[in-house]
Amino acid sequence: MTLTIGQTININMKTYNKHNVFLLMVGILTIGGILNILYEISPNRVVGIDNETFEIEYKQDVEYITSSPQEETILESAVSISSEDIIKNQKIQNIKRFFEQRNSPLAAYAKEFVEAAQYWNVDYRLVAAISVVESGGGKVNFRPYNAWGWGKYGFENWKDGIWSVTEGLATGYISKGLDTPLEIGRVYCPPSYSSWAKKVSSLMKEIGE
Repeated sequence: MTLTIGQTININMKTYNKHNVFLLMVGILTIGGILNILYEISPNRVVGIDNETFEIEYKQDVEYITSSPQEETILESAVSISSEDIIKNQKIQNIKRFFEQRNSPLAAYAKEFVEAAQYWNVDYRLVAAISVVESGGGKVNFRPYNAWGWGKYGFENWKDGIWSVTEGLATGYISKGLDTPLEIGRVYCPPSYSSWAKKVSSLMKEIGE
């Protein structure tokens, strides 16, 4: 059978249209599959706690912490320790600066002055001030490591000297009621105790509180 030109074009158009429809359907199915995969892995599908539940649990945690006796004890203890450390460190810095201004070898032992004074309940400035009056802060010593004119003997090192003199002042002077530079000076430096006491008192003020 012979086909006319019009019939041939009509057959080709039908074939072309079927092909386009097939490609369109494949494309739609492909896009649909991709969207489905994206939906499955979307972060929006993660289930979280709602705001109301979170607020209730948060209030419960805060109430437990603030009402816990153990927690209060720990916090109070931490604040107390921190305050003591601050005061101690300030005293150490005061002694260190006092000696550094005089190029004294005792500057490196500022902590020993403070800890020895604390242990023997002595004013932390007293032993440091006496050392400057007696030897310029350990620069001109009568005996080894004896910056205080303490007796007629030396010490093993600066630490030994600091602790020994502090103990001696605590047990031999202060415990007997001689707790001011003037009263200490009457026994410590009898010939010129008045001027000695004034120098010690002045140096103690220079160190600070």
